[in-house]
Amino acid sequence: MTQDNVVWDWNGTLLDDVRVSVGALNRMLARRGLPEVTLEEYRARFGFPVRPYYEYLGFDFSRDDWDGVSREYVEDYDALAGEVRLTEGVVEVLETLRKKGKRLYVLSALQEDLLLGMLERFGIRECFDGVCGALDIYADGKVGRGREMVERHAMDAGKTLMVGDTLHDAEVAEALGFGVCLYSGGHNSRERLRTKGIVIDRMTDLLSLA
Repeated sequence: MTQDNVVWDWNGTLLDDVRVSVGALNRMLARRGLPEVTLEEYRARFGFPVRPYYEYLGFDFSRDDWDGVSREYVEDYDALAGEVRLTEGVVEVLETLRKKGKRLYVLSALQEDLLLGMLERFGIRECFDGVCGALDIYADGKVGRGREMVERHAMDAGKTLMVGDTLHDAEVAEALGFGVCLYSGGHNSRERLRTKGIVIDRMTDLLSLA
C-alpha cells in the first residue's frame, strides 16, 4: 500500500452489522406481510441508493412514505444494535496503519451525528483524522459527501485507498479517483465484489497490502 490516506466505510466494514441490518429489514417486511430475506439473498442484491432495493423486496411507495420507512428502519436497527460489534481485527489494523503514518478517514452513508456517536461508543473516534457522514437518514449514496471530504482535508486522491464492503464503495472510489480494497464480510457477496478488484476476507489481510 503506497497510499498515504485510507478512507473507511462504516457499516459492514469497520462495523460488523450485516446480520443486524437484515434483522431490522425482516421486521419491516413481516409487518407488511412480505417474504423475509436470508442473509445470502440480501448480500446478493443490496445496493445504494437503498430505495430501489426496498422496491424490489415489495415495498409500495404509493402507500408507504419513504421518510417514514427510513425512520422505521432506524428504529428497528437501533432496537437490535446492542448486538453489533466492530469487525474482527479492526482495532489492530487501525493502530498499525496509524503507526505507519497513514491518515485515516471515515466516509459513510450513515447520518453524521449517528456515525460520530457510534465511533465514540466503540472508542475509535480518535483514530481518524476526519469523519464524514450523510446529512440525512436516507442512505442515497456518498459520492457528493466524499468530494466535500476531499476538498475539506486537501486530500490527494491519487494517494488515497478506499476500504469498503459494497459495490457502491467501489463506485465511490472510482468517482473520487481513489484506489479500492473491498471486504467480503459485509453487505455484498464476495462474488459481486470480485468484479471490482482486490477483495479481502479478513480485515487483517489489509496489512499485507501495507
